[in-house]
Amino acid sequence: MKNGSCHLETKLRGLVSDIDNFSIRTKMILTVVGIILILGILMGSYLNLVQTSMMSAELDEKGISITRNLAENSINPILTDNQVRLQWLIETIRDSESEVVYVFIADEQGDILVHTFQDGFPIDLYSINPAIGGSSIMLLDTEVGYVRDISYPILEGKAGEVHVGMSQEHIRSNVDKFTISLGLFVLMLMFIGSNVAYFAGSVVSRPILELKEGVEIFGEGDLDHKVMINSNNEVGQLANSFNDMADHIGYLIKEKEKVAKEVLETRNYLTKIVSGSLDGIAVIDDGGEVEFVNDSFIRIARSGKEWIIGSSIYSFFQEKEDELRSFLTSADRNATFMKELNFTDMDGRLKVVILSMGSVEYRGEIKYVAVAKDITEIKRLEQTKANIIANISHELRTPLNIMKGYVEISMEEQDSEKRYSYLNRSLKALDRQNIMIQDLLEIARGEDGVHDMDLVMTSINGIVEMACKVFNGKLSTSDIEVMKKFSEDKHVKADPEKLTYALTKLIDNALKFTEKGGLIEIGTSPVDGGTRVYVKDTGIGISENDMEHIFDRFYQVDSSSTRKFGGNGLGLTIASSIIAGHNSRLLVISEYGKGSTFYFVIPDHSDH
Repeated sequence: MKNGSCHLETKLRGLVSDIDNFSIRTKMILTVVGIILILGILMGSYLNLVQTSMMSAELDEKGISITRNLAENSINPILTDNQVRLQWLIETIRDSESEVVYVFIADEQGDILVHTFQDGFPIDLYSINPAIGGSSIMLLDTEVGYVRDISYPILEGKAGEVHVGMSQEHIRSNVDKFTISLGLFVLMLMFIGSNVAYFAGSVVSRPILELKEGVEIFGEGDLDHKVMINSNNEVGQLANSFNDMADHIGYLIKEKEKVAKEVLETRNYLTKIVSGSLDGIAVIDDGGEVEFVNDSFIRIARSGKEWIIGSSIYSFFQEKEDELRSFLTSADRNATFMKELNFTDMDGRLKVVILSMGSVEYRGEIKYVAVAKDITEIKRLEQTKANIIANISHELRTPLNIMKGYVEISMEEQDSEKRYSYLNRSLKALDRQNIMIQDLLEIARGEDGVHDMDLVMTSINGIVEMACKVFNGKLSTSDIEVMKKFSEDKHVKADPEKLTYALTKLIDNALKFTEKGGLIEIGTSPVDGGTRVYVKDTGIGISENDMEHIFDRFYQVDSSSTRKFGGNGLGLTIASSIIAGHNSRLLVISEYGKGSTFYFVIPDHSDH
């Protein structure tokens, strides 16, 4: 029982909820139709009851009148035992009155004297509704419908009684007709009422719908939209309140957008500053985890941003992890950190950075901003500078010391042949110094030297021969096999002096790095569009790490090479610059420990 009650309550709540979702017009239509329907049912029931009561009363009066007249007219035939007269009387009444279903007369003992039934007198009507003390009425349910049996005594019951059956079917028929008419009338009222309710609902809901549409337009971003409802009722007051609220909200939103725009512009400005910084910038939490990095930090780390974010800052500064951890866990929030540290990138390469760190508070948490300035190149240049100074000092001092020594010996030497030999060696040392000074002048002229070239038509094989003649004496005494291979000679447009000078640098380089018993091959070969000039040796070769730097100014493979092999680190730089001035490029093929081949292509005159 309790479960059934709960189920019914749930259904009622659901029905109420569904009705609440109806529109105002629908609710008004349902309300009006419901009122008309309820009033129609109540009014119809009441009128049916009244009409039935009135028609029943009329039927009873009519039946009593008929039975009373029949009783008075039956006295004489009964007393004279005139059965024919009595039969005629009851048949006349039955035929003249449409409501009369049957008529019969019984004597004082209850025996039936006459009746109007065609199939014999029904046994169920014996002794029913006796007329005691006057007329009597009884409602009977028969095969032909409800019949009101009205009895009346003859001579106060001494001569019997008269029974007349009055049918109620015409009352039901009239009531049914009235009910149908009333139902049609109620339906008409419902139709009219629903239209009136629809119109009234439209009048009531129209401003509400306009207000709803205004809210939706406002919600879509049209902050200047106003709801135009010209009414002083509650809806009009609500519309005015909404417009005031919309104005205020629009003002607040515009102010907020203005502030947000300023914040965004400031953020973008700061982001550009951070992104455009040449120094690497990272934001770190108090646990050492990286939360943000700029592009410069990504370049220093040589890794992707997704790999750096979330990683530990200690992984980049493994040698000084303890110092960094000590700073990040320090209670002094005003402390700063600045040191020159080794930085390990993703490829495992070591770089030198100056790391500066300080703490900031952000949303109640302590963050650390780290600025890493990559000074690897500066350190390399400083080392290069030191090597250059040492190298140039050595290279300049050595010929001077040689010249000084031989000149001093020559001044004391009496033997003219020996003195000549000493002076000749002094001249060679002087030539060596002149070559080095010329190299320095070539480097100093830089780009200007390229534009000062005197390009003329000349023999490419002849230029190679002139370069080889410079080293004739050295080639013959070096214990290195030298081979010259020339292809068909071609005339090219070149500066003979400078191109010869460039080739001497390549040949000198090959002699310097090829051990005794080695092989140097110098020559030319035809290629598409020009002539290939090459110097090939079986020397020590070039490592991969040095390959990308060999054309840099003053670059030496290592500090020991300066002492072992000599030179100032300018030869290949000068050669590369001169060859570039001939619309070509100096290239190298080398395998460490097996030798190198330097070559370039001089374009044919027709293609130049």
